[in-house]
Amino acid sequence: MKRAIIIVKGRVQKVGYRDLVADRAMDLGVVGFVENQPDRTVKIIAEGEEEILEEFVKKAQPEDDPLIRITQVDVEYEKATGEFEFFEIKRGSSEEETAERLDTAAKSLKELIKTTAMMNENLGNKIDAGREEISSTIKSGNEMLAAKQDVMLGKQDQTISIIKSGVDETRESREENKTILQDFHRDTIQRFDNLDTKYGKIAENIERILEELKEERKEYRESVEKLVNAIIESRKGGGGAND
Repeated sequence: MKRAIIIVKGRVQKVGYRDLVADRAMDLGVVGFVENQPDRTVKIIAEGEEEILEEFVKKAQPEDDPLIRITQVDVEYEKATGEFEFFEIKRGSSEEETAERLDTAAKSLKELIKTTAMMNENLGNKIDAGREEISSTIKSGNEMLAAKQDVMLGKQDQTISIIKSGVDETRESREENKTILQDFHRDTIQRFDNLDTKYGKIAENIERILEELKEERKEYRESVEKLVNAIIESRKGGGGAND
């Protein structure tokens, strides 16, 4: 068992340092006391096993406390006396202790306000950065969408052009076929006029078939034209929505 005599210098009074030291001592099972000194230092007498005392000295020097600022720690080791049963905080008069606690609370509140302001500022910066990133992402997405729409419209125009070309070719082919059929019809009628009357029924059937073919060609042409017009109207309607 060893005794450590520790003198801590810095901003260690009226900042809750003695309470911190007492908590660390009780966590490690160290006995002794902590006491403020007239020269604004803090004196700690601690007894325990040597390894535990070394760990206690390290933990008595917090690096993340916003109020406590330690500038120097002097430690001397000697043989333990065994006079302590627990670890205590040696306090001054009730007036001094009350004033110190009020002072500590005021400093803590001030530090909390400062920390909160910094957090709010950081949060504001992050929000602004997030807004800029979202705006940039939306802009990029709109540009990509516009580019894709242009490509799709180009393909749609190409498709309509192909369909119209096909319809024109079909119309020309149908007109050519119509002419051929009409010529065939006239030639057939002329030949059948020279045949015996017993072939009159055959001529009538052929006439009926030709009329049906003409009607089918007419219906097919109208259907194709309706399809093309519907595609063109759909194209116009889609463009207006995008604009």
